[in-house]
Amino acid sequence: MLLSLMEKSSLFPEKFGKILLMEFLIYLISRLPLNFLRSVGRLVGTLIYRFDSAYREEIRRNLSRAGIYSPEMARVVAREQGAQAVEAPWVWGRSRQEVLAKCTIDDESIPLLEEALGSGRPIVFLTPHIGCYEVGPMMIAERWLKGTDRQFAILYRVPRKSYLRNIVGQGRVSENIVPASADLKGVRQILRIMKSGGIAGVLPDQVPSHGEGVWVPLFGEKAYTMTFPLKLAKQFKAQVIMARMQRESEGWSMHVENWDYSLTGDEKQDATAMNCLIEKTILSCPEQYLWSYKRYKCPRGVQREQ
Repeated sequence: MLLSLMEKSSLFPEKFGKILLMEFLIYLISRLPLNFLRSVGRLVGTLIYRFDSAYREEIRRNLSRAGIYSPEMARVVAREQGAQAVEAPWVWGRSRQEVLAKCTIDDESIPLLEEALGSGRPIVFLTPHIGCYEVGPMMIAERWLKGTDRQFAILYRVPRKSYLRNIVGQGRVSENIVPASADLKGVRQILRIMKSGGIAGVLPDQVPSHGEGVWVPLFGEKAYTMTFPLKLAKQFKAQVIMARMQRESEGWSMHVENWDYSLTGDEKQDATAMNCLIEKTILSCPEQYLWSYKRYKCPRGVQREQ
């Protein structure tokens, strides 16, 4: 509501006023206790679910595709999406140490990460929209990259609103962490970092743009699926790790799995295999997945396949 008013206001120069507002909102959100903020987010998520029929239907459809729909599951999902929505600004507005004080790594995941990061091989780090995926790179960078020249590149989609671009990009900047925009400049950054044995973090369940994906099944229905992480892994013979940053009562926990799959170079075959891994990861913590995301939409310029 406040943002809408500011967009219509002529009291400030457009870009200047909106940037100041967003920075103030992030600061304000980040000053609140995390669990209080989550409670507010869950309340808002519940209200949106109750009064927004399109939002409610998108969650129902996606849960049904996965075969796990129930009215109670849908309500839990809506609450957790409300919590998820406020966590990123909280993370952006806090110091890395404040965030990491609330983070743990699953005991079974530590040996895998130790071996992978100790090998010096480039890594493709896949993180679906589960829990707070913003904190994963911080955990890796602090424990294994700090004090080295190794970098963790985070691929992110540039916001359409110009006043959000710098805020969203800078919110992800931290020691050994490089935000890489999903454009030619960002791809070049990632390639440079991977050549140096670095890490590329990608949200593999995000709908790619025209020419950057293939139609393959996800929960039994074809979804336009990105091929970039697959090409990256094959080009650099990188290890592929699937991770989720699961919401816990006092913070977040990281859980990882090595993707033991030999890439063939056949885009559809490899993307199908990746989607199977994504399905498995989502179903390991379905309450915290972003089920309202329009994952099955057809990007502009792309011809839908049946």
